[in-house]
Amino acid sequence: MLRTTIASLALLLGNLASAGCQTDPEVQARVAELADMPGLSVKIDGADLDHAQAQAIAKHLEGKAVDTGAAMVRLKKDEPGGSSLEIELYAKSLPAAEGLAAELKATFPALASATITTAPAVGGAGDLPLIEVGKELSPEEAKQEILEQLQADGVDGNVNVQIEDGAEGRRIQVKIDKHEVH
Repeated sequence: MLRTTIASLALLLGNLASAGCQTDPEVQARVAELADMPGLSVKIDGADLDHAQAQAIAKHLEGKAVDTGAAMVRLKKDEPGGSSLEIELYAKSLPAAEGLAAELKATFPALASATITTAPAVGGAGDLPLIEVGKELSPEEAKQEILEQLQADGVDGNVNVQIEDGAEGRRIQVKIDKHEVH
């Protein structure tokens, strides 16, 4: 069986956590802030989703949160047609879990017959991979640094890094597309 796993990690790091040295007090404070953030886990089974739909669902959930710190999205597709989507969202204020499944089904028709479960995220944002990026680096230089770190950590698959600098700070999105045969 061929399984495609797409994992996407979006870290809304702001200017503090994008500093390159983990011993920097500002970086340590931001990492501690992320570790203390509450998390929400949303699992969706039984819907045939593509990457764009998975990202739209994740962005929709992120839009319901306040001061998002990090989000991890895992889309697993079995051939033919089956998929599961897992989203972990860490923020200062999360969307209410009650009624979230019904709201997602109403917003995204592809989820009409899906099984959607919500629960507090196990662990915390501090358990997500830490990617150190020098704040003085341009987005392209930061992208190269991230790719080198992931390669050194043994991450395999097709890696795509997107970096956006905005008013909220630097947003880093890492997408890993991996095909596995089971």
